[in-house]
Amino acid sequence: DPSGRLAAVDARLISGRGELTLALPTPMDSGFTARTFVWSREYSVPLSAAKSEKIDVSEGGRFMSASDVKLLDGMFKTARDTNEKYLMAVEPDRLLAPCLESAGMEPKAERYGGWEAYNYNNQWGGKGISGHSLGHWLSAVSSACVESEQYGAELKSRLDYAVGELARIQRTTGGGYVGGLDPAPFDEAFAGSIRTPDGINLNDGWVPWYSVHKIYQGLIDAYVVAGNEQALDVAVKFADWAVEGTKGLTDEQMQKMLGVEHGGMNDVFAQLYSITGREDYLAAAVRFTHNAILDPLAAGRDELSGKHANTQIPKIIGAAAVYEQDNSREDYKAAAEFFWNRVTGSRSFVIGGNSVSEHFENDGLETLHIKDAETCNTFNMIKLTEHLFSWEHRAEYMDYVENALYNDILGSQDPETGNKMYFTSMLPGHFRIYGTPEGSWWCCTGSGMENPGRYTKCIYYKDKDELYVNLYIPSQAVWREAGLTLRMETDFPYSETVKITVEKGGAEAAVKLRAPSWLAGDMGVKLNGQAVAAEAVDGYVELRREWSEGDEIELTLPMALSVYFSRDDKNKVAFKYGPAVLAASFGEEAAGLNVRDMDTRVSELNLPANTVPVPNILGDASDPESFITPADVSALVFKIDAAHTSNGRELTLVPFWSIHHSFHSVYWYMNDGGADDYERRLNNVTVDSVEPDGQQDESGHNLKHSDNDAQHNGILSDGGKSRFWRDAWGVDNAFFSYDMEVLPEEQNYLYAAYWGDDVPFSKNGVRYERDFSVYVDGIKVGGEILNKNSPGRLYRVFYDIPEGLTAGKEKVTVKFAANGADKCAGGVTEVRITREIIEEKTE
Repeated sequence: DPSGRLAAVDARLISGRGELTLALPTPMDSGFTARTFVWSREYSVPLSAAKSEKIDVSEGGRFMSASDVKLLDGMFKTARDTNEKYLMAVEPDRLLAPCLESAGMEPKAERYGGWEAYNYNNQWGGKGISGHSLGHWLSAVSSACVESEQYGAELKSRLDYAVGELARIQRTTGGGYVGGLDPAPFDEAFAGSIRTPDGINLNDGWVPWYSVHKIYQGLIDAYVVAGNEQALDVAVKFADWAVEGTKGLTDEQMQKMLGVEHGGMNDVFAQLYSITGREDYLAAAVRFTHNAILDPLAAGRDELSGKHANTQIPKIIGAAAVYEQDNSREDYKAAAEFFWNRVTGSRSFVIGGNSVSEHFENDGLETLHIKDAETCNTFNMIKLTEHLFSWEHRAEYMDYVENALYNDILGSQDPETGNKMYFTSMLPGHFRIYGTPEGSWWCCTGSGMENPGRYTKCIYYKDKDELYVNLYIPSQAVWREAGLTLRMETDFPYSETVKITVEKGGAEAAVKLRAPSWLAGDMGVKLNGQAVAAEAVDGYVELRREWSEGDEIELTLPMALSVYFSRDDKNKVAFKYGPAVLAASFGEEAAGLNVRDMDTRVSELNLPANTVPVPNILGDASDPESFITPADVSALVFKIDAAHTSNGRELTLVPFWSIHHSFHSVYWYMNDGGADDYERRLNNVTVDSVEPDGQQDESGHNLKHSDNDAQHNGILSDGGKSRFWRDAWGVDNAFFSYDMEVLPEEQNYLYAAYWGDDVPFSKNGVRYERDFSVYVDGIKVGGEILNKNSPGRLYRVFYDIPEGLTAGKEKVTVKFAANGADKCAGGVTEVRITREIIEEKTE
């Protein structure tokens, strides 16, 4: 203690960043010195260097841990309970099977399908992404076993079993590797052979570091959140395998390797440094930081257009984590802040999610697509926001979290089954699409399992003698340092009122209440029934006093209708009431289609794109109350009467998070805004489609091509839409091809879209004409010469496919091939198989 005497204290590790929490019968400004290290119970050896540190309990802020926050009845608790049942249905041995197989050991059960299948879709050379789901599951169950009243003990038992199995692998092999992938890609890289032909494959392994990163994080969460000490032992051995393997690589080789998606490997090493104090882990965190992404951001340059979004976000989270361990890395801090501002301010949808077909759009675009707002991205952007808020307690950070949590994350699981969503469709008239519990195991299945366990994460933040109340979610919080237990009761946002009661304890402290940016008036505040001044400073209203049991705060959060104007078209809008994004449901059935027949899918490929017609809204967008009227504010139900819709039919608006298994629309065109319905009609006759996205969609359609140097792809702006493109040139027989589904007993057509401004070009002293042929299963069905065929817009072509080419087949190979060494195939912006030819309307 400060006097130099030894003091007997109750000390234990809790969730968060492994902080040592002391239960001290002393004033809040007292300090202690602690000497700590982590000890292996199994092997009776220290796992870390000893650390001596002055602990001043008045310093340092953190979000309240899962063990100290309990959800009370409300929609978040209901969603979390649904997820707990989902987790209970997951079989650990099936998730562990890939890890055992990669170690040459006999699995105890058959592995799951989808992305956990070893040779998923016959792609990626047979080296899939298996094992990533185990990591997500470890993280999800770590939170659930702390939070769940009904299943906590059982889930803890399953967690401990899974960690024990990973430890058994290490004992059996004598090594540290416990990934679910064949380790060959890593072995080759460690030997100095690093092949990254396309940004997806590392030595013929599909994003292998990405996959094992999830297991690292799961083990850390099992230790930090759930208190499983063996998990740290396994994580340390696994980390040592990576440190030892990469130590012989030059910085140039490391950076080349990081050109392939690798999750947040810098993040897990920063966390392990925080836990163990081992300097080699901090050095590894820096080595696993991708300079090609961080350097421009640190310099304030936005070079994100067209980049795979969720490849980048974990890198930035990791940079933030490194900065927290080494404050000299101001460049990492600057990069994280600049990135957050650009993504949330210029590259996100009204619901807080981002990306189209997993990629960042060109700055300012807001493409409405069935593959908008990848759930993993929102999950990770919230994580990044937590770091930034811990540096500077700005209300706008929690405004973002609230928007993304309510309007994107809350609705990203099926409320009936707990099945998870990959994307959240913003395409007007479309619907939500969920995966299956057995055969999908997408990346977003994993983050989807984790999301409900993180609902409590940002509600409360404690810093010295201040408690920030950031989110108005019904909950009970134990503020251990202050000796206070608080209870927040509310039906927000279905109600404007919030009540916070001191249930136990007493202390002099400040409670800081977020004043949301959407408030329609002053936030009303009463303390023990008496109105108090409620001036917000930096977005928070502070109440400082000597708190005692029974004290009660009452808040009123006035809400009103507001309009969100799309960045790319002010006639494209969305509507909100307070924090709630409103949307219309068009029902389960329309045009002879039932959403429930289409909205639960095994594969993330070839998602059904059927939509229903969506009317334009007639009125003054700047005055939503002139055409939107409340029907039942207590249920957040609003009406747009028939006189204000282009089809003369009344619309009902409700919170988007509540719409499931139904055609819906979030965005609307005002008056005569928007384009014709060509794409909707095309979607309704599409059998299969592929976008040249350079990532998931192309890989899933078995992209094959000529020499890597002949392949070129990118992103362009088509009015208010982002379009991906691919072409091939520079070698003899330059080509690219896809395997696409067909209707075996019907007439099929091949649709291709080209950019109408494409022209011949010169490179390396060679003039290339865009002159190419189009083949289906080796038979030429057409050819094109592109030279400003349709200036400023897409050039669309349908090719007849002879029925003999598709009879009895489920798939065909579609190939675009240059007609000579000085010719170019493409650019192609989209390829579809359709059942009809859709003509463009002409005036």
